[in-house]
Amino acid sequence: MPIYEYRCTDCGTVFARLQSMSNPVKDIPCPKCESEATERVLSTFAAGSSTRKSPGCPSAPSCGAAGGG
Repeated sequence: MPIYEYRCTDCGTVFARLQSMSNPVKDIPCPKCESEATERVLSTFAAGSSTRKSPGCPSAPSCGAAGGG
């Protein structure tokens, strides 16, 4: 099941909901203000890097190593 993002048009809260593609739900209530004035928004996604050295990985040989080195 895909995760869809919604925005409440009353309070501006953005939230995600796991929802079946074959049975879309209408009038999704906002988890903050409980308004049903919500709309589905275009989601962005994150992609991993295939390089061995990345900003989150200061030294390539120890990245992802079990036991920390």
